Amino acid sequence: METPKINNQNTEVIFTFTPNDYFLVYNQKGEEYQWSLNPRIDRSYKGKDDDCGTAKFYLTVEEAEMCKKAGFDWITY
Repeated sequence: METPKINNQNTEVIFTFTPNDYFLVYNQKGEEYQWSLNPRIDRSYKGKDDDCGTAKFYLTVEEAEMCKKAGFDWITY
């Protein structure tokens, strides 16, 4: 994940998550938040599919739906 950009003029903090770098993950056992964005761990050098890293950002159901529409692959954990 890149360093957040901070705009002090209107105080904004912006994080960038891309479908190429992150999975959208549904956690069936999640109590507070069931959706998260988790980094993809590249295993192509071993001839394998990407592995899933730990959650970096938790999402509401509405935010997860927006990510699905934006092209994020989603998996169940």
